[in-house]
Amino acid sequence: MLILLMQVIWLYVDELVGKGLDWLVIGELLFYFSASLVPQALPLSVLLSSIMTFGNLGESYELVAAKASGISIWRMFKPMMMIMLLIALFGFFVSNILIPQANLKRGSLLYDIRQQKPSLALREGVFSQDIPGITIRIGKKDNKTQELSNILIYDQRESQLQSTILFAKRGNMQMSEDNRYLFLNLYDGSRYEELEKVRGYHLSRPHTATFFKKEQITFDMNSFKFSRSDESMFKQHWEMLNVLELQHASDSLDSLAYNKYELLKGYVQPYYFFTKYPSDTLLPKGMKAKALTLADTLGHLVPKPEQASQVYAIAANNARTVRNIIEYSITEFNELNKLHARHRIEWHRKFILSIACIVMFFIGAPLGSIIRKGGFGLPVVVSVLMYVCYHIVSLSGEKAAKTMAWAPLQGMWFGIFVFIPLGLFLTWKAASDSAMFDAGAYTKFFKRINPFQKKEENA
Repeated sequence: MLILLMQVIWLYVDELVGKGLDWLVIGELLFYFSASLVPQALPLSVLLSSIMTFGNLGESYELVAAKASGISIWRMFKPMMMIMLLIALFGFFVSNILIPQANLKRGSLLYDIRQQKPSLALREGVFSQDIPGITIRIGKKDNKTQELSNILIYDQRESQLQSTILFAKRGNMQMSEDNRYLFLNLYDGSRYEELEKVRGYHLSRPHTATFFKKEQITFDMNSFKFSRSDESMFKQHWEMLNVLELQHASDSLDSLAYNKYELLKGYVQPYYFFTKYPSDTLLPKGMKAKALTLADTLGHLVPKPEQASQVYAIAANNARTVRNIIEYSITEFNELNKLHARHRIEWHRKFILSIACIVMFFIGAPLGSIIRKGGFGLPVVVSVLMYVCYHIVSLSGEKAAKTMAWAPLQGMWFGIFVFIPLGLFLTWKAASDSAMFDAGAYTKFFKRINPFQKKEENA
């Protein structure tokens, strides 16, 4: 979990640094991220612990003693399976209850952090736009007295086109008692302002230049305070829903898609007919609606060429209208299908964590009994490699489901379907005392099939 959290910190470090956030806020965000990382950490933990446990038993020859006493590998797995069922139930609770709530609070908190403005930090010779509508640059800053010198300010709070320019030789900043306002005191400076509100400004360009000994500018600091948004605005996202809510949302999307289809038929039906026109309203003057016959198609549709051109123009406009309606409906229907697929993907994800823990146990336990190595050495390497393979296969299937190349059922369970045969195979090998990872067995095999070795023995 610590390794996965470090990845999250590096991923979001640019959004956290420089905003004056309290450590409690950062700790709360990491806590919510840790809940969403359980589906990655728990199967890896089960795999590693099962390899280490049965590796220690095999290394100390306790598995050999148990088998010599008539205890099968399946009987040794039975108490572990009871624990695995509890872990699977815990995994379903995490996926169905804990993770949606954590995602909701994490999404709300992360949105507020992204909206938070950076803390005010003035650097020498650099223009700062941290204060809305204000661009400020300072020449020098005394770190002891906090005295500022050579201050240049562009004030655009009243007008974005014409800035009020202020320059002061020196100045300082101080906060109000309630920390709501920031006072910038300027000394020995000047103020330049374009009078754009004066009538006839575009003709004479009037302006004012004022010199002052002291001037105070007040800034509202409420925009720098961290505020929390209402969590209900994020609650309808598929990552924030449990199994029942996802099922209800999927059914609602199916009903919506069916209603869109029925509406499409109603939109297109007026343009789809086998008569010339259903009424006389769309025909040129002097023409009457009649059934479309073979003679009409052979050139007797209209008596005059100028009337025929009008009919063809109306038909072309109708065809373009129908095409636009169908293209828009296809785009809308595809978006509904993608949204429905995302909900079904999250619905299947709720059950995958529990099954993945059981599958990882049936891979790790027999693998540990075959390797017969405990501790944090070889088991860590094997478990990490095995889990990386599982993670790659699972992500590939999930990607195919998100792009709608596969159905959500096939894509989300692809990793499980691939590794279940591997778990059964390793369990069968462990029950039959296989020497899959015994280097001596492979050495004897290659010596037995080596033709040069046989010639030397015969000589």
